[in-house]
Amino acid sequence: MLIQAILAAVLGTVVMTLSSTTEMQFRGRAASTAPGRAVNKILHVVGVPLLEGRALEILATWSHWGYGAAWGVVFWLLVAVAGLPIAVAGVAFFLAVWLTEQVELPLLGVAPWSWTWGLKENLIDAGHHVAYAAGTVGGWLLLGLVRV
Repeated sequence: MLIQAILAAVLGTVVMTLSSTTEMQFRGRAASTAPGRAVNKILHVVGVPLLEGRALEILATWSHWGYGAAWGVVFWLLVAVAGLPIAVAGVAFFLAVWLTEQVELPLLGVAPWSWTWGLKENLIDAGHHVAYAAGTVGGWLLLGLVRV
């Protein structure tokens, strides 16, 4: 079941990536390097030099996918260990992921606190995280049908 949850989180990451890429293209904004900058800051503590440019963009992509997959462990804890109904687990999962982002990125100095973003940006960000949680729940249900 743990593998199922991790794979479900990867599917959730696919849905979130589609959501954010569509929004990015629609609004004409550049891809976010926040995941890479966060990991870069953590790695810098242990002596890894800070990356810039294309290397940072690549790290951001790998960080996005790795972080998305890793949250599958939390989803597994909610569904398989805590035994929450799937709908409740999905809401709890969304809140855990989104609220963690709201704290960790400002603490790492990667993004300002969300109350400075404005309502529109917060709604867009929450929407991407709803897409991630919904994709993870959908992935869990789909993969449950094929018994991973």
